[in-house]
Amino acid sequence: MKSVLVAALLLLSSHCYASSDVLATTLTWLKTWSPKNIEFKTAKSAIKFNGCRQKEYLAAFNQPLTESLTLEMAVGYAKGKHSWGVFSQKVSVKEFTFVPRYHVNERVSIGFGVIAQSQTEFKTSQGIELNLPKNTEWLFSTRTNGFANNHYLEWSISSQKWQASNDFGGLFENRTTNHKVVLSYNGYF
Repeated sequence: MKSVLVAALLLLSSHCYASSDVLATTLTWLKTWSPKNIEFKTAKSAIKFNGCRQKEYLAAFNQPLTESLTLEMAVGYAKGKHSWGVFSQKVSVKEFTFVPRYHVNERVSIGFGVIAQSQTEFKTSQGIELNLPKNTEWLFSTRTNGFANNHYLEWSISSQKWQASNDFGGLFENRTTNHKVVLSYNGYF
């Protein structure tokens, strides 16, 4: 129950306020309130140039359930504004990740979980609003240590499905599915 409450608080703080100061304050409060074995992380990334501003916020936590089982959860929010003369558009999307991970040994872990993403909302200065379909991705992944402490190599197999709202129709009317195999190396510098 505490895990669900913590995830809800992280989502609420990142969605409503979407400010790194508020996220840092919330993270500090959660670290003092929560058990010591829960690991919290927040990340903010942004890009800005003429005609484009995009920001992404991510709040994640890992909670060991047993000696070999860990629960990984994350909530994210992304927004952007693109302007070209009289034409401009705003984009926003929310995401939730839930992946229980089994640690085979110190170097290798296996995870099976879900990533749910809200409908991507597009709003233009001309009054056009378009919501792309929400999608759900089920994945199986294997993770091993990388070449440094904060690095890891991950191999995953996933199936992603899009389902449109009633007003979108068209290509996604009867669902569209994407299957993929991904090999990635992740490092934090």
